[in-house]
Amino acid sequence: MTSPLRRIAAGLSLLAAAFLLVAALLPGDANAQSPPVKRAAPTGKAKAVRPAAASSWVANPAVDGRDAYIILDAASGRELSSDQPDGLRHPASLTKLMTIYLTFSALDSGRLSLGDGLPVSINALNAPPTKMGLPPGGTVSVRDATMALVTRSANDAAMVLAEALGGDEASFAAMMTSKARQLGMTQTVFRNASGLPNREQVTTARDMARLAFALMRDFPHYYPVFSVQSWPYRGRILENHNRMLGSYEGADGLKTGYTNASGFNLVMSAMRDNRRLIGVVMGGDSAGQRDRMMAMLMDQGFASAATMRLSAWTNVRKPPSARYSSANFDPSLVIPESTPRLAVANAQPLAGFTATAPTPAPQSQAQAGQRVAGPAVPPPAEGSAAPNGPPIGSWVIQVGSFNDPQAAQLALERASSTLVDMRSITAAVDEVQMANKTFHRARLTNLSQAQAVDGCKRLEKKKIYCSAIQVTAWNTPNAR
Repeated sequence: MTSPLRRIAAGLSLLAAAFLLVAALLPGDANAQSPPVKRAAPTGKAKAVRPAAASSWVANPAVDGRDAYIILDAASGRELSSDQPDGLRHPASLTKLMTIYLTFSALDSGRLSLGDGLPVSINALNAPPTKMGLPPGGTVSVRDATMALVTRSANDAAMVLAEALGGDEASFAAMMTSKARQLGMTQTVFRNASGLPNREQVTTARDMARLAFALMRDFPHYYPVFSVQSWPYRGRILENHNRMLGSYEGADGLKTGYTNASGFNLVMSAMRDNRRLIGVVMGGDSAGQRDRMMAMLMDQGFASAATMRLSAWTNVRKPPSARYSSANFDPSLVIPESTPRLAVANAQPLAGFTATAPTPAPQSQAQAGQRVAGPAVPPPAEGSAAPNGPPIGSWVIQVGSFNDPQAAQLALERASSTLVDMRSITAAVDEVQMANKTFHRARLTNLSQAQAVDGCKRLEKKKIYCSAIQVTAWNTPNAR
């Protein structure tokens, strides 16, 4: 007699055979509706399956998108337009604005000098692109490293500065985050000095606008370096990634950024009609699309600011703590290199550095006719002239950039009447073509440094916006 278990087993076998027969007769579309089933490939046709490479990037759940923007009036802080300005975003190379901020601070405090030779570590040499191309086992001057951040957005330069100021990059990132809190950047966290991908490195469009304003407010004497479009280094030219400098009238900084996670970012400032705007665009699909969006938003911002009758921007005065000016970043100047900093392994945090004064220029350099950088602004070079503009080394006072030529002429006449006692002064309105638009700049030329600085002070007392600018080899023609 057959046992109950065997009868059950036999029944299950028949049921399984019936199921397989029905499945074989069903059309393919029906099988496509069911969950996929992995089947072994026939012998001889099997392909080796490589395990997926582990990704180093893990998404931050607090970052819910890439797109965000904000446009602010710099004088009043008035928000002119925005979209998700407080949403967490990845900063990418906008991070370097804070690295530059701390570098400027170290220059003014004496903890760094422009001629200091900073050691190039293995970490800096191994930094992913974009890079400035540092010499293995060598040093790089503070000036070159800073300008490589401004123009090339060099990750190796960011590492060198981080190790010089913080001892190591992690300690420097903690200093960056601490300074962010002091500046009111309440939602920003830094984990490195360059902006290379890190899921915990986050910011907001509003925080980046605050950082841009802090750079203008705290370091007006260095801010013009953000308008430099190229920088020479070891026989190469480091081109600025910020194409808005050459395509948007009045643009004079600040920084671009890109990673896959962040999209294309840009922090920008521009002056028009005596007003300064700060713009931040994050998450662009391409550099061109980001730039077009920024131009549109800034145009709308300037139009809105005009209807609101907001106060004109007044240049921040150079603080007493300033040891250098933007003129000391002129690449035609020879910077005497100070004693190289300690090796990275023995580097101390920022507070451990002492002031180092620039050393005198060697006699051979002076005899060769080379200018030497120091805390004082260099004298104008004689006998040289900028194409289509005032002589190199001379100074100009710009009293505005206007859409309307009559407005430019009126501003120039008002400024000229205020400085009527300056007999050598030349008044001119020049035209600049940018992005299919014509802009009219009101300028007083043929000035010395003392005349330009003193003239600007007198104009500001009359509530006339002005900017004293030295004409140098790297900001001509049409120096802003």
